[in-house]
Amino acid sequence: THDIELVELPIDEPDIVNGPVLFSEPRALVVPRSHPFAQRDTVSLEDLSEAPLITVTGQPQYFLDHHYPHRTPKGRLIPRGPSTTAWQEVLALVGAGKGVSPTCARAAQYYSRPDVVYVPFSDAPLVEYGLLWAATNSTPKVQAFIEVLVETARSSALAGL
Repeated sequence: THDIELVELPIDEPDIVNGPVLFSEPRALVVPRSHPFAQRDTVSLEDLSEAPLITVTGQPQYFLDHHYPHRTPKGRLIPRGPSTTAWQEVLALVGAGKGVSPTCARAAQYYSRPDVVYVPFSDAPLVEYGLLWAATNSTPKVQAFIEVLVETARSSALAGL
């Protein structure tokens, strides 16, 4: 088999090949509808110090540190809220007012709820999505397939899709 996976980056695992980034998108902060952040047009990474951060566990520490930082860019501590293993639970905790959580802006299209609001970040790096596969599966067929995916992603981006 030639398993190739499209994942949210970063991934840094032995014997796994990180392929190219296929697309990226802006970050947003999902907040309770009743939170003052919900009234804003944008939030900043510094704002993370003002509300407990709800996190998703079960990923490598480097991944969690990248997506759920412990400090703001200016060094302010980001308080921790509850953590869970499922995104739907994160949304339920946010909706219940237990904290906030960073995500990709596109999540608003797929996980709309009446008790949460997705507020775009003004200064966060983009969320990147790329391909990965087992190093033992680096065959010419896999490389050819990846080239097709990269070209398709590039064409879609140029077409505004």
